[in-house]
Amino acid sequence: MERRSRLTPEREAEIYECVERLVREHGYENVTMQQIAAEAHTSTATLYRHWNGKPRLVVEAVRNRKPHPLEAVDTGSLRGDLVAGVGPMEHAAPGDHELMAGIHNAARSDDDLAAAVREVMAAPIERAVETVIDRAIARGEIPPDPPGRRFVHELLLAPIAVRPMMTGKHPDSEYLTAYIDAVILPALGVRRDH
Repeated sequence: MERRSRLTPEREAEIYECVERLVREHGYENVTMQQIAAEAHTSTATLYRHWNGKPRLVVEAVRNRKPHPLEAVDTGSLRGDLVAGVGPMEHAAPGDHELMAGIHNAARSDDDLAAAVREVMAAPIERAVETVIDRAIARGEIPPDPPGRRFVHELLLAPIAVRPMMTGKHPDSEYLTAYIDAVILPALGVRRDH
């Protein structure tokens, strides 16, 4: 993308770090592009030229720091991919959950933010999940048209989004593995005979 070529990766990372810090400290709704520009020692024109506005800038800043782990996983088995893919979720700090909850809450009333979340965060997760499922089908681990395929990307995020709200606890690796075995794999047609 030519419009981004003028910022070095290091400079982009500095801006992303500044954006994330401001959003954590003040909340998405309370941070302005002018504030980001001042803190990042750049101009609002530069920010708009590269990100077209606050929604895209904030979402890309968060995504840049924490790419979804399923994107780089290939263990050779469906269960292995899923366990390895959700494992890093256990180590997410409570502040990360709060940050994402704040962004998702703001997106409910900000169409541009909601669109940026879908494009920058949700779509890559869906593609990564589809890749994991397609590999499992090709290996013969699951049927060609698993019954819960269209729900899996949402199901994978549920323990992270819902469990803290319902129980006050973040899922650990034991919980996430049990969840994969009891919910995700059966949804994809895997039968566990033990």
